[in-house]
Amino acid sequence: MGNYMSRAEINEISEGLIEVYARKYRNKVIQSIDNGHFITEFLSMKIEYVPFAEDDGGRIGFLADGETPLMVYRDGGILPTVFPVDTVVLDRSLLAEKEQGRRRFTLAHEAAHYILSRIYAVPDAGRFHTEYDSGQVYTKEEMAQMFSNAEWQADTMGASLLMPKFLVEGALAKFNDSQCIRIYGDTTFSMQEKARIRKMADYLGVSYTALVIRLKELNMLENHNISEYITGELHLGGAVS
Repeated sequence: MGNYMSRAEINEISEGLIEVYARKYRNKVIQSIDNGHFITEFLSMKIEYVPFAEDDGGRIGFLADGETPLMVYRDGGILPTVFPVDTVVLDRSLLAEKEQGRRRFTLAHEAAHYILSRIYAVPDAGRFHTEYDSGQVYTKEEMAQMFSNAEWQADTMGASLLMPKFLVEGALAKFNDSQCIRIYGDTTFSMQEKARIRKMADYLGVSYTALVIRLKELNMLENHNISEYITGELHLGGAVS
C-alpha cells in the first residue's frame, strides 16, 4: 500500500460510509454503530471467532486472504488454518463482555483494511491486528509492519467508522451539554471529566483510550494549562500571582 491518503480523506470516506449505512439500516445506528452488522451485511464479509495459537500473543485479529494460514487451537493441538477470503477472524477471548471495546475496535480495524484495499485497488492480503506487547521481542520486520502506513490508516479509519463525528457529538450533548471536555496540559483530566469520558465511551461502545484519541482528533477537547489543574483541581500551591 504505497499510495498516500491524508487523515482528513480517510475520515471523510469513513463518515460517508456510515452515512450510507445509516440511511439503509436506520435501526442499527442510534447511539453506537452495530459494527458486526456493518461488516456482515453492508460490507458482505464474514466474522469468525477462534482460539488463536500464534507465537505473538498480541495478535488478536486477522483479515483472511484465503491463502495465509492462521495458527489456532483445534482438536487438542495447534493447526494452521486457512480461512475464506474477506473473513474477519478474531481471537475467541474477545467475546468476553469486558472486552467489548477491544472487540469492536479490532473488528473495525480489520474492516478498514478491507475498505482500504478497495480504495487502493490492491489484492487482499492476510493481515494481523497486533496490539503492542512490551514483554514481546519483535523483529525489525514485525515492528515495521506494526507501525506501517497501512496500520495507522486502518487504525484511523477504524476509529472513524466506530466513532463518526455525528455520534460523538450526540454523546457529548448527552453527557456534557455539547461542551468540550477540559484537558490540562497534554494528557491530564480531572476525575469528573474522566468519569464523563467513561460514560461517553460506554455509550458509544468503545474504550476510554480510543475515545480520548478521537476527541482530540475532532477538536472536542478544551485545552488548559497544567497549572490550572494544580491550583484549581488539586488546590495546591496557593493562587497563581
